[in-house]
Amino acid sequence: MSASTPSPHGEQLREALIDEAYHQGYGGIPMTLIVIGGLIIIHWINAGELLNPWWLAGALTLTIARLLSLLRFANEKQTMSVSQKESLFVVPVILMALLWGALAPLTFAAANTIERLTMVCVLSGMAGGAATVLAPLRWSARFYLTCCLVPISILIFDAPGGGPALSGLALGFLGIMFVSHGQARRMLVEAKTSLFDKQSLLTDAYRQQEVVNRLNAALESSQAALQDHNIRLEQVVEERTARIRLAFSVIENTAEAVMVITAEGKIIEVNPAFTNITGYTPDEIIGQPANILQASIDDQSAYAELWRELIETGKWSGELWSSRKDGSLFLERRSMDAVRDKRGRVTHYVAVASDVTDAHHKDEQLRHMANHDPLTGLPNRALLLEKLKQGIAQASQNSAKLGVFFLDLDHFKSINDSLGHHIGDILLREISVRLKGCIRLSDTLARLGGDEFVVIMNNVRDTEDCSRLARALITALEPPLELSETVIHIRTSIGIAVYPDDSDDANTLMKNADMALYAAKAAGRGTFAFFQQDMSTLAKQRLEFEYELREALTNRELTLHYQAKVHAIDRTVEGYEALIRWNHPKKGLISPEQFIPMAEDAGLVDLIDHWVVSEACRQIADWHARGFGWQRVAVNISSRQFQHENLVALFLKASASHGIPATLIEVEVTESFIMTQPDKAIATLQALQAAGITVAIDDFGTGHSSLAYLRTLPIDVVKIDRMFIMEAVNDPVSQAIIKAIVDLCTTLDLEVVAEGVETYALVDMLCEAGCYILQGHYFSSAVAPATLEAQWSQGSGEILPVAEKTGEPVDTASE
Repeated sequence: MSASTPSPHGEQLREALIDEAYHQGYGGIPMTLIVIGGLIIIHWINAGELLNPWWLAGALTLTIARLLSLLRFANEKQTMSVSQKESLFVVPVILMALLWGALAPLTFAAANTIERLTMVCVLSGMAGGAATVLAPLRWSARFYLTCCLVPISILIFDAPGGGPALSGLALGFLGIMFVSHGQARRMLVEAKTSLFDKQSLLTDAYRQQEVVNRLNAALESSQAALQDHNIRLEQVVEERTARIRLAFSVIENTAEAVMVITAEGKIIEVNPAFTNITGYTPDEIIGQPANILQASIDDQSAYAELWRELIETGKWSGELWSSRKDGSLFLERRSMDAVRDKRGRVTHYVAVASDVTDAHHKDEQLRHMANHDPLTGLPNRALLLEKLKQGIAQASQNSAKLGVFFLDLDHFKSINDSLGHHIGDILLREISVRLKGCIRLSDTLARLGGDEFVVIMNNVRDTEDCSRLARALITALEPPLELSETVIHIRTSIGIAVYPDDSDDANTLMKNADMALYAAKAAGRGTFAFFQQDMSTLAKQRLEFEYELREALTNRELTLHYQAKVHAIDRTVEGYEALIRWNHPKKGLISPEQFIPMAEDAGLVDLIDHWVVSEACRQIADWHARGFGWQRVAVNISSRQFQHENLVALFLKASASHGIPATLIEVEVTESFIMTQPDKAIATLQALQAAGITVAIDDFGTGHSSLAYLRTLPIDVVKIDRMFIMEAVNDPVSQAIIKAIVDLCTTLDLEVVAEGVETYALVDMLCEAGCYILQGHYFSSAVAPATLEAQWSQGSGEILPVAEKTGEPVDTASE
């Protein structure tokens, strides 16, 4: 399929010739069909019959096959290889050449002269057309020409009248067609080659143009990039210049001192803040050595270490004391960094420093606050434990002993609640001063919080050393303190644990001293006790008891018993006092003297007060609902509860929720509490009376200057203390005082009640003094509500209507 001369385009030319053959093939198919049709007609005219059916079928089939190959080429030429295209075109051409070659032998014998001549002309015409149409092909085209003319040239040779001449003409025509085909093919190849050369030149021109365009674009891009780079460089220069100005401005205006130091340690530049902090002006400091600020000769080692680290690592940061121009010291936080050139050699050092003296003092204050009690200035728990551990370590090294004293002020909570926290704070400060005066410089006094103090006694020789200090601490608190026109007597109880006898652990020593403290309290307060091993069992029992008390509030184990107040003349009941009891599931009834102090320590007394008020109101309502009439009940409240502003609201809410008149409630408050804060107490008592609640002074006779206050206090009832009553049996002076109290109360229209009446002699003495309302075991002990109800139901206990005192109608059911 290649040209006669080598072509530089090779396979491209071959593919172009094949494509050209397909293009010219569209004209060959119609010509072939016309020729076949003409032959059929001529043969029919001369022979009266169709051409050979087999030849005719083969010719039509191949013509159709050629048409299909052309159609396939049109649809698939982009995906077909050159060889596939060539085979698809050449094979039908060769087969068709064979059919044309077979036509003469099949029909020539039966044909007449006209048909033969016609056939010669037709085949010659087919050969002439093929020489042009098949010009893109070489050997297959020549084979086609040969098949068309050689067989008929041979058969016509024997024809009469010029057969050899015709045969020679046919063969000569064949030669001419070969030459014509060769020329056509050459011209076609040359045309295609020229086209490819021109296309190649054009492509090269386009490619070169693209290269030129790319070079131009690259040049333009480079010019633009160069321009952008120049702009960016200008911006960088401007920005760096601005940064330099800003940096200079920052250095000039920063609050931190800046020093630039040479590699040899000479100061060459400082900023205004340096002058403000140190007092040195630039003229005074430039050229001076960097250690001019060194505080004292003692800091030479620190400065030497600073420069050693700076030279080795290129940086240093830390705090150091320095000296100002006037000689005053200041603490500076300084950071220093080395400045290097391109070769990495140090050229300068830059130091940035700030004055942190004030912050240092504040930190010291914070550390002091973190380790000391803000009220007394004494060490707190954290510092105490640290000192205790240090003391234990020192005692261990010296084979010595150490004592831990746990102090607790007796009844401080009552004083704090009654007089107010501000008085309590003054008292704690005064107590800390007294206690501190008892210890040595080597000892430690600390406040844990509240009214708890701890003393660490170092270098203890024996327990007698601890005993002497404990007695000194107790004695120091014996003198009364006069605060806010009130004389306060305070005592302390002390628990002592000794290292290493009781433990070698700081926390355990503290715990053991605490347990010893409770033993001292149990012994009567105002004393001291050493830790004993069996105390841990007692402490555990106390914790269990406190836990059980908390559970008692939840499990409704608390109950109220009621003790009657009886008129001595006619034995009628004037009312009842509600007394709390703890109905322990295992220990039975427990008196308030056993658990109320613990409730105060555990912070449960408020909850108990609320429960007592609510339960008393509920019981009054229940008795009335069940037909036992309205009963007046007195309740006791703690001094802590009396301090609350919502005390009146507590009683009103409880009475309202249970639907009883507030006038049935009587509140008992101790005389000693009223005397500590009379002004505040009067306001609270007036509010209670305004709400219709009866107010009684309990334990009257135990305080001081009580009679002077009776006429000013808004009260309704005075209850003479049981101890005062019992002492008056054989004491005429006490009897005279009791009569004076009764006479004064009668004058002031106050009801008088005597407590603790145990014998008939007391009844007789009190009646002679004019006191007729009595309360005590002589008449009745405190009993459970069910016992009272049983007595009332059996008629053995009289129910007294209270219409005259409450203004409420008498309930006939109580009669």
